[in-house]
Amino acid sequence: MKTTKLIAVPALAAASLLALTGCIQMPPAAPGNDTGTDSGNGSGSSAADGLEGTSWTGGIDGVVAPFGFTLNADGTVDITQWGDTDQQYDSPQDVWEGDSSDLTVTITGLEEGAFDLTVTGSATDGQMDLSGEGTNGESYTLTATQD
Repeated sequence: MKTTKLIAVPALAAASLLALTGCIQMPPAAPGNDTGTDSGNGSGSSAADGLEGTSWTGGIDGVVAPFGFTLNADGTVDITQWGDTDQQYDSPQDVWEGDSSDLTVTITGLEEGAFDLTVTGSATDGQMDLSGEGTNGESYTLTATQD
């Protein structure tokens, strides 16, 4: 009888472990949610987001239109068109971070350096719609189409 107990206890423990293992499963990975690859823009977003190196043309309501810019891989923003001029600006303070569903862009020195603007929103299917507040307390919207 003692031998039966010795065999029954490990067998019962093994059966319990197998039953628990069957109940615990890892959740499925969400498609397109590759957060393990750093894009190099300091945001931790995936290179699959596809915003690095993209160029956009649109406008900032009440400030400038057309407004052209490029989201650089290093997290900076180059202004490629300001109004009807073809002047280009490269300020290290103009930055972006995030991904296509949660994008933040900061443009500095607007209207002769009077204020800076930080806007957030999405940039999907070639359309960007961002809104936020300038350091002057006013609300602004940046809308753009991918070039």
